[in-house]
Amino acid sequence: MHRLEQLLLDTLNPAVPVNTGQLAGLMPDQWQALLALAAGQRVGPLLWHRLKQQGVTYLLPVEAAATLREALSRNTMRNLRRYGDLRRLLTALQAEQIPVILLKGMYLAKTVYVNMGLREMSDIDLLARSGDHRRITEILAGMGYASPPPSLSDNHLPPMVKKGHACFEIHWNLVRQTEQCSIDPEYWWRQAVPARIAGSDTLVLSPEDLLLHLCLHASYQHQFAQGLRPYCDIAATVAHFASALHWESIVERADEWGCRRGVYLTLLLAWELVGAEIPPGILERLRPEDMDNSVRDIARAQIFNNRCTTTMIPVAFAAFMGSRRIRDKIRIFRQRVFVPKAMLAGQYSLPVDAIRVYGCYLYRIFGLLSRHGGCLNRYLHKDAALQTVVERTNVITAWLASPAPRLRGTVSGSTCSH
Repeated sequence: MHRLEQLLLDTLNPAVPVNTGQLAGLMPDQWQALLALAAGQRVGPLLWHRLKQQGVTYLLPVEAAATLREALSRNTMRNLRRYGDLRRLLTALQAEQIPVILLKGMYLAKTVYVNMGLREMSDIDLLARSGDHRRITEILAGMGYASPPPSLSDNHLPPMVKKGHACFEIHWNLVRQTEQCSIDPEYWWRQAVPARIAGSDTLVLSPEDLLLHLCLHASYQHQFAQGLRPYCDIAATVAHFASALHWESIVERADEWGCRRGVYLTLLLAWELVGAEIPPGILERLRPEDMDNSVRDIARAQIFNNRCTTTMIPVAFAAFMGSRRIRDKIRIFRQRVFVPKAMLAGQYSLPVDAIRVYGCYLYRIFGLLSRHGGCLNRYLHKDAALQTVVERTNVITAWLASPAPRLRGTVSGSTCSH
């Protein structure tokens, strides 16, 4: 699998010539394994695009080529339907002058990638001010969307779902309150830029904030357990905006927010794995002095781990399982359950002073047990794969949470030695 992982990486990297000899030498079962790996990493359509760009699709067995073509076609149709759903929502929001910021997936697919079908996504993410959440959910409900039982997220509402259509996730902040880095939610609104998306006037993140958001999402929110897609997003974003990116601002904001570690390691992996064109000097300037290759290797192992396993392990669960003292387990459980009352009221669309808010804490406990009970049982029964992911997650979380030393030098005056 390591050989196939490297072959996938080399093929996705536009700076690396396609190894035609290696591709031609793959046996049918190896092709199936490579396609399964690309699908698991959610980069199947992008792999087909790269092979076509390099003019080497003739090397693929007929079945493999058909599989990749079909993956691109299906994803394109899905994204076009989602774009139509987004159009209807943005039109309704514009009519009522409710501002939102379009985030990541759909914006990347429509604007950053050369083909909408190249970027796989599970939902459409929007940032909205908390005072507009109730009305937005009412509009979505009027469009036939419903909300499942409230999620346990600390930075977005429960997803709004409709069978056969896009899932909408409405955020009030782009980072969770429990994360190491500190960002005022109003910052995103001050820096947002206007855009014309799906026939409506809306807002998007500035190129610098988009790149930072991608880094924060991959590192602090998911401990590098989302596969290769985030690094392909970063490479595509850097290539799309190119010289328009103000790297000095990116470095300064990462330092100001206390998230240099996550930004550095994510950019490093994007540069190493898929050839993201990070300018000379940026990585060296962001690099923490205590950085060693073991953390990078653990993050890379997370990327290529079974996604079904890694996505089951949120930070709090890993900390709970990894702690050896009962007192620490109780503290983590209390922090996860007894979140601020205002946050819980917002999730359940209740007034902050409503007595029913207190009953929601009990519902939250049941939600935690329902979501993680099976995973807890596997861990207690010594599931080796799960235990490994827990250990990796805790190592990465601890490293990200360590304070970073002061910045060294300036972007223009440093050299990039990686």
